[in-house]
Amino acid sequence: MRKETTIPISRRRKRRTPDSCLPYLALAVLLICGAFIAWGRLAVLLSGVQFLTQQEICQTVLLEGILVKEEIVIRSPVTGKVHFKATDGNRLEMGAPAAEVVAVEGGGASYRLITPSAGMFCTHLDGLENVLSPANLDVLDFSSLDRISRKQVLEGERVEKGQPVFKLIDNLSATYLYTETSKTDFPVQLKEGSNWFKATWNDLPLMVKTYSIVEKGDRWEGLFQLSGFPDELVHNRQVSLKIISVRLAGFLVPQYAVVYRDETPGIYLAVKKRAQWVPVKVEGELQGKVAISGRGLGEDTRYVSNPLLVRDGSLVE
Repeated sequence: MRKETTIPISRRRKRRTPDSCLPYLALAVLLICGAFIAWGRLAVLLSGVQFLTQQEICQTVLLEGILVKEEIVIRSPVTGKVHFKATDGNRLEMGAPAAEVVAVEGGGASYRLITPSAGMFCTHLDGLENVLSPANLDVLDFSSLDRISRKQVLEGERVEKGQPVFKLIDNLSATYLYTETSKTDFPVQLKEGSNWFKATWNDLPLMVKTYSIVEKGDRWEGLFQLSGFPDELVHNRQVSLKIISVRLAGFLVPQYAVVYRDETPGIYLAVKKRAQWVPVKVEGELQGKVAISGRGLGEDTRYVSNPLLVRDGSLVE
């Protein structure tokens, strides 16, 4: 006698009809489309479309040193009280009255101090005026210099006979900066003595050129010739100059904005909201920026600054 086994309905395998898969397919299609749309929007948001602009960036080095300049020291002819006839920092012509000393003896006679030549009038003295002179460049031993101390003769102050009262600085003659710096901080470009470099002192412009430089262990020691400096500079003995060792100017774009094709550099332009790759010439690189040039590039050109997700024809805004 045959036994019949009944399988519960819940355990029976249900066959899926094609119609039952449609919702899953539709959902998958929607997800894929959404992903493509999101990817496209993300590419647009990250593309960073900008206008090309003329820019300039610089690499600078700070040099601290001692000024070597042409100075004439004027001394008091007698012991007495000094009265200045000129303002500190003014340029005086030859034969101009600069100061007067009233003798403390001999009836209080007055002695006028006349400038023997033209120059900047300065009452800040340090005792090195006749030592740190351009005429002594070949024999100067800077390592033997003691600590520089400034002394200013004040209005009405008593001065002794033969004591320095003021000095005249020839700001039109050659002026030099002596400096010592480590090799790691010294740009190799400055070792080329034939080139003038732009520099600033207290944000005022001047030009600097290497005059002589020697290697001393792990340091460089040398003299730099100055030109076009502000008059205020020569009133100091110790100064700090910010020298522009490298300069990059032109249409500057981020380094990652340049995309290479077959070793040819190029950038993506935004043309009618679509990305279009064009070849460019790289003129130089500095501090993460690249100077480019190319046909048709101008300040009205819009380019993609971040082309990570961009391809030709991508939507960019």
